[in-house]
Amino acid sequence: MIEVRTKYTPEMHKEFLRFLFFRGETYRYKQRTFTVLGILLIVLWFVLYFSLPFSFLPAVLLAVGIFVLLWAHLIPAVLSKQNTKEASSLLQAGLDIVFEEDDLSMSFVSDPECGTSKLLYKMLDKVYETKNDYYIFLTPAHAFLVSKTDFVSGSADELRALFQAKLDDRFIICK
Repeated sequence: MIEVRTKYTPEMHKEFLRFLFFRGETYRYKQRTFTVLGILLIVLWFVLYFSLPFSFLPAVLLAVGIFVLLWAHLIPAVLSKQNTKEASSLLQAGLDIVFEEDDLSMSFVSDPECGTSKLLYKMLDKVYETKNDYYIFLTPAHAFLVSKTDFVSGSADELRALFQAKLDDRFIICK
């Protein structure tokens, strides 16, 4: 039995939204890649603007470069701010998860509400492991975060072994 007790914080929520936006095995590098691509397109626009003064190509490059930079930085920041307001009750709540051999039990505890759910591992959509957290997706859009620092019993290595045994290719380790 592995038990985790997580208290959500705004920082955890922001990191989760960043992961959700740039999800994938190499999610850390995607934001940097978009930033570099956007800057390169704007530099290319600057060069072409003076060499091709009456062409639409520089304007297109500038528009795409600005869009890529917005995609990488502004949109995630706006979504994070909006979702933090909407998830204020979640950020005050605690989540206790007990991982057993055949299923997991989740207990959600907050001031106005509380509840417990049992789920079989086959009901999980995917589980991602990052450097600091596990993201347990019930559906492609709904997930729970488990911080590797919040284990009450068991360890992150034991949880990884359990997920690898139960989920096969639905467990993804992000580098």
